[in-house]
Amino acid sequence: MSRFREEIDSLDEQILTLLARRFEVVRGVAAHKRDEAIEMMQADRIQTVLDRTESLAESLEIPPGLARRLYREIIDETCAFEGELIQDGHVGDPDDGSEPPRSALARKGWNIDHVAIAVRDLEAAIATFRDRFGFEVSERRKIEGSHSGMISAVLRAGEIKFVLVQGTSPASNVSQYIKHYGPGVQHVALRIEDVKVVLDDLRGRGCDLLTDVIHSPGLDQMFTRRDSNSGMQIEFIARSATDDFSGSNVTELFEAMERENVY
Repeated sequence: MSRFREEIDSLDEQILTLLARRFEVVRGVAAHKRDEAIEMMQADRIQTVLDRTESLAESLEIPPGLARRLYREIIDETCAFEGELIQDGHVGDPDDGSEPPRSALARKGWNIDHVAIAVRDLEAAIATFRDRFGFEVSERRKIEGSHSGMISAVLRAGEIKFVLVQGTSPASNVSQYIKHYGPGVQHVALRIEDVKVVLDDLRGRGCDLLTDVIHSPGLDQMFTRRDSNSGMQIEFIARSATDDFSGSNVTELFEAMERENVY
């Protein structure tokens, strides 16, 4: 077994070394685009790279979907890196101020971590998502409390994650949400890195935040108030050591919503 592990470690080192070389090439690309006033984002080129990657992966008997997801992440990270180099004036001519600085979310955002859906009947909702759509139940949870009380289930399909929530009493925050807005998307969680940077930027932009950072080991979350125009509440979530959720974090969120009398 040790021989296989050593070989895997060696291959991982080669992969990361090549990835570092790719980032160095991106430095040159950023300098060229800035010097020649070329638009940073090239959608056609991105699509070409993804299609070529998927085709090459198939010929190498690597799952094409895995290769596409992997390269989607690499492209997103290198595009963000390239944009920072250009915007911050680290390459080419100094920043002439023609474009506004990129937001912390634009620089630190990863993806949609999960979508929370308020339901009237959790078991019926699980059956719908599992049996009709093909999701798998990965976790169930029950939280006690007059306002925070709820039962929930985490459903996954590949990288897609839905969290179904049902209130356990009429006073429950989830029950109150359904009473005011009906069942449906209760909030959308955006996964980020560097929660402090994003928090400071959101405050500077006048974002209507409901909470400060709610912390538990390996997990930081913060929430906006619900926007009256779109009906949306946004969660910003940073994970460092867990892909699960914290009951104490949920309780703290619902207590904040109770204090503010919002749902």
